[in-house]
Amino acid sequence: MATPIALKLTIGIPSEAVYYLMYTFSGGMKCSPNPTVDLDKAGAESLTLPALVWSTTHEYENADAPKDEGNPGKPDWFRSLRSGAKPIKSATLQRTAENLDVQFVQLAGATHAVKFYVNGGNPLMPSGTPDIDATITVGLRKVPGGIEFCVDGTHDGFPNYVLQINGKPVYEWDAVAKGKTPGDLAFSESVQIPWRRL
Repeated sequence: MATPIALKLTIGIPSEAVYYLMYTFSGGMKCSPNPTVDLDKAGAESLTLPALVWSTTHEYENADAPKDEGNPGKPDWFRSLRSGAKPIKSATLQRTAENLDVQFVQLAGATHAVKFYVNGGNPLMPSGTPDIDATITVGLRKVPGGIEFCVDGTHDGFPNYVLQINGKPVYEWDAVAKGKTPGDLAFSESVQIPWRRL
């Protein structure tokens, strides 16, 4: 018997392009680790982890993503690319255990817990530029009649973060709705969801 629980943390920029520190970069998904944990197996053997990767980042000429074109009412950093825009540079951050990882961990009250660890920067920006940071732990346990989960951790104020369990969003952070900008990569937000039924 198996009780597989699919977890997915998607981190991405909600616009096609983002204007940051006088540069224009591609938006969209940056990473999306999606482990599965089997509640009928014990310990780290319960965790199945597909390959972890970072998406490719492209840089564009600023003129290819002018302010307000096609995005009325959106913040200054939220840009769309003009038709036919071509990257002037492209790079992919090499995944390491230090910049993108998922681990089975111990958590009080949980039979199983999975920790997402993200600390990766834009490979086209100079060193010292703030990274995308997130450290989020999901606790799981069987209870009579179902499964409960809890969430604890932190992430930057930018970009967007969506945590799903079995395809259902259980936590969403929308940078536009929160009034955040790429400058909020330097500031942390807490994530705390007490035990509740899945």
